[in-house]
Amino acid sequence: MARLAFGFSLAALLVAATAGAAAGPKPKPVPTIGNIYILVDCLVAAKDRDLEKVLSTVPGAPESEMPWLRAAIGECLVDNRPILKGAVYARGAVAERLLYRDFPAIGAAPRHRPAAVFLPVGKDFLATATRPALAGLAMLDAASCFVRSDPAAAYSFFRTARESAEERSKITELAPRLASCLPKDEPLTISPAILRAYLAEAAYRVAAGQPQVFEGQS
Repeated sequence: MARLAFGFSLAALLVAATAGAAAGPKPKPVPTIGNIYILVDCLVAAKDRDLEKVLSTVPGAPESEMPWLRAAIGECLVDNRPILKGAVYARGAVAERLLYRDFPAIGAAPRHRPAAVFLPVGKDFLATATRPALAGLAMLDAASCFVRSDPAAAYSFFRTARESAEERSKITELAPRLASCLPKDEPLTISPAILRAYLAEAAYRVAAGQPQVFEGQS
């Protein structure tokens, strides 16, 4: 049976202020995943057109981050809420928020026309893709397998708060089913935040009726 190991990596900055200490420069705000969600919420409310294109690009492809950059660089991005770098976090936040907006549940009829998602990739793309891009697509494919096998469980996962004990408990609960979607005896070390991102994009693809990541899949 495949082994599924999750690395829980916390990056925290603790700033202690001592009573009576001399005032110094204010520490710079720390980039966080939460700030990405705040940014995406702002863009959704503003009905940003570029945001609708983010999931239509193949992860890791040349220019794949351009729709996100065009959407993010604007009034919704503010200095005191810096965002964590990493395309996977941005795509995950966009997918999760659009999932709530567009579908009452995975498998239910959409509330309106869903956002476009990328078409399954073929041999030509795979032949020239970078190793990180291939790894990301493989993880998205495994996440899609899980979502298709148990849509209700996948959708319920997003009711857990990010970076919470409940989220970690839910991951432990879902681990055996996630493991069954991985190649036999292949371990996986992944943080809850990255797992959530892949599950969100996979859930959106499944809900939109386009779950396949690679050409030729049934």
